[in-house]
Order: sequence, then structure tokens, then C-alpha cells
Amino acid sequence: MASSISHRLGTLQGFQQQLAERLQRAQQSYRSTQSYLACATGDQRCLFDLVHTEEMLGSEQPTPVPFTHHWFLGLVSHRGQLIGVIDLDAFAGANPRPWQRKDHLLVLSGALPIRCAIRVSQMIGVIDRAQLKPEAPAVTPSIWAPTRFVHADGSHYIGIDLIKLMALPAFLDIARYPA
Repeated sequence: MASSISHRLGTLQGFQQQLAERLQRAQQSYRSTQSYLACATGDQRCLFDLVHTEEMLGSEQPTPVPFTHHWFLGLVSHRGQLIGVIDLDAFAGANPRPWQRKDHLLVLSGALPIRCAIRVSQMIGVIDRAQLKPEAPAVTPSIWAPTRFVHADGSHYIGIDLIKLMALPAFLDIARYPA
């Protein structure tokens, strides 16, 4: 049993290392300015500019922080820094959902104004912009999720503008005071 667990951990660590290397190579290439990282954040499929992503972490559950909004899941230690973890779906108004073993953390680039990670339920992959067609939104979009796309395979995505998201006062104010 112990050897089975250590084999699985080794396989998972190898996968995470390969994924981190692939993301780093993609970010450094010219094509990264023409590509998105596609992830599911619950019920939504989202596109993040590849240049705004750093790496994908395993299913480390964040340590909760008291008196914060339900969409702020807590803190994780990453390379000697504490980073906040955001549930993007809950921030957008969806009901909070419990942490799942399959959840991962998409660590955002240190070049962005706020050091944080986004909860991801599924890593879909890197998508070239040429494979996407703009789609008219069904409802008025959020300022931080202004574009909708249809992929060549028929799947639908929301383009996330992390700069606009991080500029929102509601995003910056994670505190929730007891009544």
C-alpha cells in the first residue's frame, strides 16, 4: 500500500513538473502572446492570457482565513510566499462549493498587481487564439470577463481580464466583518 501511494505521488509530482515546464516554455515563446490557458473554474470554462499565468499547483487545500468573503478560500505557501486563493465562480456570484480532491491552483504571474492563485477544477490546455471566434454574450458581461468565445470544437469560453479584475474594489476587499 505504501509503495502504491509513493508511486502515485511520484507520478503526480512528475506530471506537475512537466506541466510547470510546459507552461514556462509556452510563456517564454512568441506564441504565448497569441495563446490562452484554458481551465474550468467550476461550471465555467475560462481563458487566461498565458503571459499572466505562472504555474499549476496540485490539490493543496488553502488554509482558511477568518472574517473573509466566501470567495476568498484562504492562503497557501508558494515558494516562500503566502498567496491568496480565489474561487472565481463564487466571486462572480455562484454558490460556494466545497474543496474537491481534483481541484488545483493556477498561480498567477508575479508581474500582476496582486499575488494570488485561482481555484481550477480542470486544466484544459493551451488554446491558440486562431481557434476561437468571438461570441455575443447572452447577458451583460462583467467588466473583468468582457469576452465570450466559441472554440473550433464547439465549446464555449469566457475570456478573463485579470488586470481589470484586480483593479475592482470588491476584489481588493476580502474582509467580511461579523454582524
